[in-house]
Amino acid sequence: MIVTRKWLEEFIDLDGISTQDIILTLNRIGQEVEGYKKIEVPQNVVVGEVIECKKHPNADKLNVCIVNVGDEELQIVCGASNVAAGQKVPVALVGSILPDNFKIKKAKLRGVESFGMICAAREIGLPDFHEGIMVLDDSLGELKIGEYVGKYLNDEVIELGVTANRGDCFSIYGIARELSAGLNKKLKDIDFNYEEMQEGIGRVVNIDKNDIKNSSHFFKAVEGELNVPLKINYRLALCDIETKNKIDKFIKYAMHATGVLLTPMNVCDIELENEDGVDVVKCFGKYYVGIKNDINVEEVGKYLIDANYIEPKYVNEMVFLKGLKTDEYFFRASRGSEPNLKFGMDYLLNEMNLPVYSGYIDLSNEVKPKVINIDINEVNSIIGYEIDEKTIVEILKRLGFEIKSITENSIKVAIPSFRHDIENIQDVTEEILRIYGIDNIPSKPLVFEERNRINDVMKKIDFINELKLKAVANGLYEVIHFIFEDKDRLKKYNFEVVDDNLDLVNPIIKELDTLRSTLLLQLLDDIRYNRANDYKRVYLFSVGSVYNKKREESQRFAFVLNGFADYENPQNHGKPRKVEFKDAVDKLSQIIGEFSLIPSNHQIAHPYQCAKVIKDNEEIGVIAKLHPKVAKDFEIDDTYFVEINLDKLNKKDKKANEINKFQKVTRDLSLLVDKEMNYKEVYDIINNLDIKELKEFYPIDIFDLGDKNSLTIRFIIQGNKTLQENEINDIMEKILKALEEKGIKLR
Repeated sequence: MIVTRKWLEEFIDLDGISTQDIILTLNRIGQEVEGYKKIEVPQNVVVGEVIECKKHPNADKLNVCIVNVGDEELQIVCGASNVAAGQKVPVALVGSILPDNFKIKKAKLRGVESFGMICAAREIGLPDFHEGIMVLDDSLGELKIGEYVGKYLNDEVIELGVTANRGDCFSIYGIARELSAGLNKKLKDIDFNYEEMQEGIGRVVNIDKNDIKNSSHFFKAVEGELNVPLKINYRLALCDIETKNKIDKFIKYAMHATGVLLTPMNVCDIELENEDGVDVVKCFGKYYVGIKNDINVEEVGKYLIDANYIEPKYVNEMVFLKGLKTDEYFFRASRGSEPNLKFGMDYLLNEMNLPVYSGYIDLSNEVKPKVINIDINEVNSIIGYEIDEKTIVEILKRLGFEIKSITENSIKVAIPSFRHDIENIQDVTEEILRIYGIDNIPSKPLVFEERNRINDVMKKIDFINELKLKAVANGLYEVIHFIFEDKDRLKKYNFEVVDDNLDLVNPIIKELDTLRSTLLLQLLDDIRYNRANDYKRVYLFSVGSVYNKKREESQRFAFVLNGFADYENPQNHGKPRKVEFKDAVDKLSQIIGEFSLIPSNHQIAHPYQCAKVIKDNEEIGVIAKLHPKVAKDFEIDDTYFVEINLDKLNKKDKKANEINKFQKVTRDLSLLVDKEMNYKEVYDIINNLDIKELKEFYPIDIFDLGDKNSLTIRFIIQGNKTLQENEINDIMEKILKALEEKGIKLR
């Protein structure tokens, strides 16, 4: 995108602001400046008026001109074919130095003296945009004879690397709008002044058909012979804009100035259609709105101008889907052209300076502005610096955002219609930051702050994964099932089922018509399948969700053991032993650590081999042998199962304790215990004494004495010092006394 300072000054007052400051501001607010060029006419080149122009007496291709340069009239010999009396032209006076160090001196050409040079644009360092000499007019300002030509032609050209998402900046007005926000200066109010005829547009234009759906149009009609002023030719040349004819010059000039898509047509009745999703305008040809212009406009003196707009996302989608060819119209439309159609039309008609048919045809689709709630705290969090609410509101207003409402720490804003790239609070924050200035955000040292990002969910997942690894390490294989079960089967084995009003509405199949309340039945199915495939040793586990009657979810861990306790080995004589209750207990202890057992019962358990699993004084599950009748139902033999409620199995943080340097002492007691008393009762008596030196105790022997049982318990004692014999005896006496109070005597 190329802009010139003087063109910018049509839209914004830049008095007192250097071009260098403009460049710095553009860079600061994100409009990267890629090039800069100063256009400066050499000194002593002034505005002259050709008073008289005659053929050279001695040369057919030369003219002898009398030129008024303000304080004198000079005779100048000129070879341009387009020189004529009455013209105002740039004159290089004697003594001036033109580009390439070309010095102007008094000269005699074919016998006629010449005191200066009437110049073409290229000869005074300007782009070469015309034939012959340069003819000046008042389009660049009221010309004063003898005035330095640079006053009218000197300019500064800035080339910008506008990103594709900023379609609003592909115009002089768009860049002026950016500078307005960056410099905190208001845009100028432009007064458009063009003549309207009494005849209305309906005299020359009719809409025969209107089926458009996706675009907006604003039509005006003009009449008269086009005359392109110097300003337009010059600025188009400075901005490297190529054109085909006079009408194209005006159209390209107005589009570059305002950003509005403009399409010229010869006056005729028009049709607007929608062809396969693409809006098409027909008038002596057709053009696809926002995509390409196929209309061939002839300079016949009457023109219909269409200012149009189409959403950039839709343009890109249609081009992709339909494979349509594109041109410069697509370039502008796909990036987001200016939606203020009347502004672009008025600017064009003002420059054309032709009579305009009164009235207009407005076929604009109403587009409601997008509204976003801006949380000030979130904005400041994204930026990493606190900008006060007043400053944020001021910046948003400067950027053209409409403030709908302001509440505590929140601003509701309407996105400007020309900002197609603004979608969310992150985009708005970027706008605030670039106008506030990233250089105004104080720098801070980079700080790495380590935080504990582990939450309860992560702890639970890690805990379950740890249990799985321990299960695998103990020879178990994981199986995964659906969370669905057969409701009739759950009822058959007296498991809890989900209430009917909370059950599945549309089950996959009848056998999976409810949510499971246990993992065990699916594991028993797995044993049957594996034994049917001749596996002699089936050790399986599963982890997953189960549901109670109120459909409340909990997590369970379960495993089953079936078949041989060891793998078959040719070196062993005879068959390996079968799995026993002790094997299930050992596996469970390796997975969850220490626990205790209390005799119990379970709906699918053997009546004499079933126990509650107690850990940290809380019942967490069951361990049992499968009931023979249930085993028969599943066509399997002796099976042992465990099911643990993971929601009750708490994972404790591992803590390193200092190793006790003092030696341990071992003592054994052989006790006479009633046959009806189980070891759990004995354990509780000793454990409730809460002797801190008693680190561990466990049974090592038991045998039948007839009416009593002999139970031998080993005690591990360790203190924070070397214990004396009398201290050890006191501990043992305390234990023995507590046991004797419960009827347990020393054997």
